[in-house]
Amino acid sequence: MTLQDEEENQVQAIMFNADIMHFEDLFDPFHTYLVSVAQVKDSSYLYGNSLNKFTWTIDRSTIVEPIENVTPPEDPLPPPTRLTITAFDTFEYQPKESEFDVLAIVINGGLSTYAANGRRIQEFIIMDKQKKTTKFTFWEDFIDLYGNKLLKQLNEYTVILARKIGRSSSGSSNKFSGLSNKFSTTIYFNPPYPQAVELKSWAKTIEPMLNAYKIKSTSSTGSVMVVPFEDEIIAISNIQAQPQVLYVEAELCLPNENQRFCVLVCSDCKQLFTRSFSRRIIYCTNCQRSTHLIPRCQFEVTVRDNSGFATAIISDKPAEKMLCLSSKEIYDIYHVKDEVFSTVDHRHFLKLLNVLRVAIKTPHI
Repeated sequence: MTLQDEEENQVQAIMFNADIMHFEDLFDPFHTYLVSVAQVKDSSYLYGNSLNKFTWTIDRSTIVEPIENVTPPEDPLPPPTRLTITAFDTFEYQPKESEFDVLAIVINGGLSTYAANGRRIQEFIIMDKQKKTTKFTFWEDFIDLYGNKLLKQLNEYTVILARKIGRSSSGSSNKFSGLSNKFSTTIYFNPPYPQAVELKSWAKTIEPMLNAYKIKSTSSTGSVMVVPFEDEIIAISNIQAQPQVLYVEAELCLPNENQRFCVLVCSDCKQLFTRSFSRRIIYCTNCQRSTHLIPRCQFEVTVRDNSGFATAIISDKPAEKMLCLSSKEIYDIYHVKDEVFSTVDHRHFLKLLNVLRVAIKTPHI
């Protein structure tokens, strides 16, 4: 833990083994104590970056007195002001294994679920005063320690100081996909720092906007997704890997006009069955019961602006609207009439070549 004096000089204090249990009910964050006869040694980098050239070890021989029990009486220290935090717009540039501190408002969150590796996760969306948003993921025990409490306080727009957290990456790549707790992470709710108090006060002034954002960033399944707090236009080259909804101004074009513009999906869970071409009753392993395969209009487009390009999938009602055909009509062209769908025959489809303002949702990796 970190101790700080009246001049805001800091020192790292360490406890070992049974001494941790001995003091666990005594130390409270941001409370003033009189600490005497701790062991003082030269700092070692074994426990991370050194705050001071000395490190304190607190054991049962150390005298720790809450300030209200000190004789003669002494005043508690004023709230701390020394705070080194990492800016939101630098998260993606942090080294993969680095740990840093973040001050933010929690503006949305979801129930705990299970990741693909079977571990429990819980996702929150946090925001800074510049209205930049990102996803913050809690894993396993941190859900019980912090996540459930934070979810109950969601409507209060709690300010958190998250210490020693790290960036998340997508799979084996180093592409930024949000923030995540580390083994040594600690999170303080509404800490007494002036910076946190100011952020909390500012959040109250934009509460209607926060309420609207909470609705906009909650999916139909109840999970959270990162969306721009305001309708900011994003360059395609700046699109991050974390699941999000964003706006781009771009030209849309077809990378392949010979693609099939229709796929079959489960009538209940909408799972894709891309190698099936016949509408029939199947046993869906996702639903775990017999369901029908139904057609869904879907096709790939290339989205391009001055900064770069990306591949996107347009499906369901937006795809039908662009083609002016229903999913069933497109399915019949391919699989009933055994014809080839031609975009040239549908002149309205040429509007794909226009520069459009498009909302894009990036997928879960």
